[in-house]
Amino acid sequence: MTRYFRDFLSYSSNLFIPKMVLLFSGILILLTSSQAYSLENFKVLQTNTITDQSGFIHLFGEIRNISNESQYDVAIHAIFIDKNGQNIGNASGLASVRSLNTGQISPFEIIFLDKDKSKQFSDYALNFTSKVGNQKPDSIVVTSSKSKPDIFGYYYVSGRVSNVGNETATNVLAIASFYDNNGKIIGLSSAIAEPNNMTSHTEASFTIVMDDKIQSSKIKNYSLTIDSDQYVTKQS
Repeated sequence: MTRYFRDFLSYSSNLFIPKMVLLFSGILILLTSSQAYSLENFKVLQTNTITDQSGFIHLFGEIRNISNESQYDVAIHAIFIDKNGQNIGNASGLASVRSLNTGQISPFEIIFLDKDKSKQFSDYALNFTSKVGNQKPDSIVVTSSKSKPDIFGYYYVSGRVSNVGNETATNVLAIASFYDNNGKIIGLSSAIAEPNNMTSHTEASFTIVMDDKIQSSKIKNYSLTIDSDQYVTKQS
């Protein structure tokens, strides 16, 4: 069972950020809008852990911005715990969508790189940091997409997107979340659109590759989000 902020503090004695800094960060956000711990801004929709062939643990998940403001630079911090409740290590990852509008969902991936400690893994606690940003218009739309596995076991998602806004969309990124037949997230991948800067009312293409062959064979569905500095796709 996933644990959150209260348990996160309990296990944070070996974390790279001391407890006093956690409390101080909570004060800082009132004064300077700097990055701060913000569990109340996000809801965890699902998580899933997968151990790869090399013995590394991949913690996949999806979060929703439930605050009244856009959040950017969203980082997910995990403390990994053994069956006795002891902290065996820490790791962090970024939300794939670089700026989350209110109500928007982003996948994330955290990799625990200590293979020896991975064998002791039993549970984890999560918390988040973020900064307040600006809402992005949903002025990038996916006009077509298709998916297929290849003979080598890789899974491809390709398509085209259109900038229907009045500004140039820069650093356009296509993000795919992959799900098994139970709806659990089993992987994510992304690719830069071509071209990666889209002037108003132009199109770009993308090709995303899922290169985990073991998980690729389990894919039953996927979802797409197109992100840019100015715009983002509307999520249903």
